Amino acid sequence: MGNLIAGLRQWVFGRSLATLLTGIVLMAGLPASAIIVASSFENRRAGELQVREEMRNLTQVLIAIQNGVESQSQALLVALAHTGEMRGRNLPALNRLFASLLGDHPEMSNIFLTDAAGRVVASGLPAFLGVDLSDRGYFKAAMGSRGLGVSRFIFGRATRKPIIAFALAYTDAEGVLAGVIGLSYYLEGYERFLRGLKLPAHARITLLDVDGRRMVAYPTDSRFPLGEQATPHVWERCREASEDVGFFVDTRRTGEEGLFSFARLRLQPDLPPYMTVIVSSTRAEAYAQADAQLLRGLAQSLLALVLALFIAWAAGRYAVGRGIASLADAADRLAAGDLRARAGAEAGSLEIRRLGASFDAMAAALQHRERELAQAAGALAKMRSMLHNILESMPSAIIGLDGTGHVTHVNDTASRLFGLDKEAAMGRDAVASLPLLAGYMQTVEQALRERRSLVVEKLSLPQDGDTHFLDMLFYPLVANGAEGVVIRFDDVTDRERALEEKTVLLKEIHHRVKNNLQIILSFIGLQADDAEDPAERDRLRRLEIRIRSMALVHQQLYSHGDFAAIDLAEYLRVLTEGVCNVYADVASRVRLRLETESVRLPLDKAVPCGLLCSELLTNACKHAFPGERTGNLRVGCRQEGGFARIWVEDDGEGLPPGFDAAGGSGMGMTLVAELTRQLEGAASFSTPPGGGLRFEATFPVEPPQDAEEVVLATP
Repeated sequence: MGNLIAGLRQWVFGRSLATLLTGIVLMAGLPASAIIVASSFENRRAGELQVREEMRNLTQVLIAIQNGVESQSQALLVALAHTGEMRGRNLPALNRLFASLLGDHPEMSNIFLTDAAGRVVASGLPAFLGVDLSDRGYFKAAMGSRGLGVSRFIFGRATRKPIIAFALAYTDAEGVLAGVIGLSYYLEGYERFLRGLKLPAHARITLLDVDGRRMVAYPTDSRFPLGEQATPHVWERCREASEDVGFFVDTRRTGEEGLFSFARLRLQPDLPPYMTVIVSSTRAEAYAQADAQLLRGLAQSLLALVLALFIAWAAGRYAVGRGIASLADAADRLAAGDLRARAGAEAGSLEIRRLGASFDAMAAALQHRERELAQAAGALAKMRSMLHNILESMPSAIIGLDGTGHVTHVNDTASRLFGLDKEAAMGRDAVASLPLLAGYMQTVEQALRERRSLVVEKLSLPQDGDTHFLDMLFYPLVANGAEGVVIRFDDVTDRERALEEKTVLLKEIHHRVKNNLQIILSFIGLQADDAEDPAERDRLRRLEIRIRSMALVHQQLYSHGDFAAIDLAEYLRVLTEGVCNVYADVASRVRLRLETESVRLPLDKAVPCGLLCSELLTNACKHAFPGERTGNLRVGCRQEGGFARIWVEDDGEGLPPGFDAAGGSGMGMTLVAELTRQLEGAASFSTPPGGGLRFEATFPVEPPQDAEEVVLATP
């Protein structure tokens, strides 16, 4: 029996060390560890998905609640609009009816009725009678859409408490808008309702109005007051999302990573959102249970691996026991710096002997490497000296910071410019050494975090009784595991002063051009007033509008100080007002709708585009609505990639039969074609589904480009 055991032992432990240890570890520990780890991470992922699904479900619940509030409010307003008191305009009876409803519904703050001018003529709160609501957004929205309007975050003028208001436009017997009937709810009622829901402990509910201000923030937290703007980057992600319902991960206002489930609510699919619902949670709180399960799984895996290693060690000890002493002694001598140490192992397993030979070869290689490192150290010292000389000879001021914001380098230019003692500044906190940097440490962190260069322009620095301007350039450094930022200060005083002189000169030129065109407009206006022939007066009107469109370009350039481009949306708004003032008789019968988005229009495109728009608006006002005809006029613009698109659409008479828009020989059509050619664009005429005429033109503009460096404003 003894011989059998000895033979078996020899057979098992006579294998190579790598084969023996690998087999033991794999058999004893790795399969179980792999299963435990895989199961732990799978459970972790399932926990994450469950948390996200809970947040999405809670968002859907809040959507349903708010839709119910909206539907209930609209239904109540419609019902009130059809009551006998309303049809008979019995204001005392309406006051009593509204007061009775308020008594039955304490969640409401008021029910009211206004005239077309926005003056409250009936109210459940007597103190609210006579209040002017014409400045309220919900009143304007209801009157403008002839339907339902919802307020932003507001304080009730009677209750002085945060409320949300719904208003419904109503018409008189002749179908003319007579005012709105509205009701408002206390926002604190939302919080009472939310307290009744079974919410996850980590969830936070926020309702934002159309401007991103908090209407409801539950649970209540003094860091998130009502009426204040939501965290900018979170609001931006909700507002710019392509879908009305979504989920994303971002940084909370507290600096913690958070989960956000949101939904935008609209009164109609084609209307902008009037409210945004956000369900948020810190990532740590939301995934706490899943993380705990993961840690337990990893701990179990680690325990299994430790046990497997112990088994491997216990089994391999017999095979590696011999020869270890000589290897350990040689390793100790080598660690102490004796590169002449050699193991010379001749005992132990095959691997131990090979390891001894490899150790001796390594020691010899290290000895050779030490000689090479000594030579490289000398070369490196020369290189550092050369780099130091380069930094010191640069005309720019250079300050180096490490990843913690402490000074690592100050060149002579920076020392002279800021009066720094280089020896005292080295190793100190950057703000303590140079208080000027206090406002820019976030920029330092951003440059490190995003691994890109950032620029701060026109930093003013009083010096020698004068003000100098500096550009600050932040360069991130990441090398060999060390992080830092190099800040370069360039004196741009001469450049900025020259630029300021040119800006003043350009502004004066545009101002004088605008004034000269205004004088011409005055002369034309006088001639139009004196003209007895209607045709002559009309020609002078059209000439006045064309010149005004050019003067408006210079007015925008002068007013905004940007001499390279104008905002087409703002330009169209002012231009349409001017044309409507000239054709006031038509404007009183036509409903104008602007559908503009911000388009940056370069100067060489601004004048022909303005003339084209003024010509189209003039034609629409003059020909689309003859006699006493009423209708709608839509004017819009937007940018699509590298192209700008403008359109003028009416539901008036349309083109006469047989009229060839492309081959028209009249001055108006000729001017439209020529201006389109100058814009290097394409134009088209079409008939909308409801009749009338739509003109649309597209032309190339320079698309917005992302700069490689972010230009930051000085504080």
